[in-house]
Amino acid sequence: MAGATTRYGLLWMAVFTMPLLVAVQSMAARIGACKEEGLGHVIEARFGRKVLIGSVVILLVANTATIAADLGGVAAGVHLLAPIPVAVVIPLAGLALLAVEVFWSYRRFASLIKWLTLVLFLYIVSGFVARPDWVQVLKGTFIPHLSLSPDFLGPAVAILGTTISPYMFFWITSQEVQEEAEQEGPDLDDDPVTAPQAERKRRVDVITGMGYANLVFYFIVLANAATLGARGIKIQTAAQAARALSPIVGRFDTVLFAVGLIGAGLIAIPVLAGSAAYPLAELFGWKEGLESPLRRAPGFYAALSAAIVVGVALNFVGVDPVKALVYAAVLQGFLAPILLVLLTLVARDERLMGPHRNGWFDSTFGFLAAAVMAAAAVALVVVTLVG
Repeated sequence: MAGATTRYGLLWMAVFTMPLLVAVQSMAARIGACKEEGLGHVIEARFGRKVLIGSVVILLVANTATIAADLGGVAAGVHLLAPIPVAVVIPLAGLALLAVEVFWSYRRFASLIKWLTLVLFLYIVSGFVARPDWVQVLKGTFIPHLSLSPDFLGPAVAILGTTISPYMFFWITSQEVQEEAEQEGPDLDDDPVTAPQAERKRRVDVITGMGYANLVFYFIVLANAATLGARGIKIQTAAQAARALSPIVGRFDTVLFAVGLIGAGLIAIPVLAGSAAYPLAELFGWKEGLESPLRRAPGFYAALSAAIVVGVALNFVGVDPVKALVYAAVLQGFLAPILLVLLTLVARDERLMGPHRNGWFDSTFGFLAAAVMAAAAVALVVVTLVG
């Protein structure tokens, strides 16, 4: 929608958000690996229980809204392939994903479903085949364009919210804790000789992962700008969104877009539900972890189940699935700055992190990410209210 609405005006955000993402992801991973505690525990230790409760509330609001939007996205993708009512697909998808997390293994499930998201590579090809205006592409990439119009600020806040999302901080920290618990042999982060090596490995993982994500993000915007944006088509439905793939796959655009939309949703929803359950478990002292059986972590799985059930229910309030995905991303953009500040303060605290505390890069770009997201969110509210 950003590409169709603003054309090449937001391409620069792929470059701009890269160092912000590297800093944020690195801080979350380092906290989990070094403290061997979830982010909720660390926030409580640094700021107290009231701040933890506030953080959990923010996360629950953002995650349940995003779960609802992603379930709607999965249903919209299925509907593009077969005329199955959305009202049928959403509860069935929610129930199936809940069963995967409770009774099977999310890691195994994700290792299978991730192949569906290879469709995203087609956007890179489509971006070239669509013959964009390369002069405008270069300008849009390296010269930041700013506007106070809702058509610009809405997609900008949504892009920030869907890339620097609150759930990501809690999920990454908890997954690092789980990996540390499963690791055999000495803890590399506790050894002053091998700690730098462990940090370099984490940093490489983050940079390569975020580099891939931002490359795809860049070409999704570019391909939509060169196809839909060039013809003045603003996306209202999933079928319209699929047209950006037409230059490369022709009439199969709808099928492939549906596959990608379904795959992305199926991977994201369990992560969203899990990242809501982790801090709740830490708040109430429950045993946590997706690798724990149901009988050993009933509270954790109850919280996870509730997040998905509420997400299913929210789909029946009459919001269009495509618009819901954007609204959820905007909400993430509004709520993320608060948690970003907490994350950065924790990661730079020498008392908590010792020799693993932030360097200048992570602290600078962590606070910058919070400031930029807060400024964009406030500007969107002001422009929307004032007109």
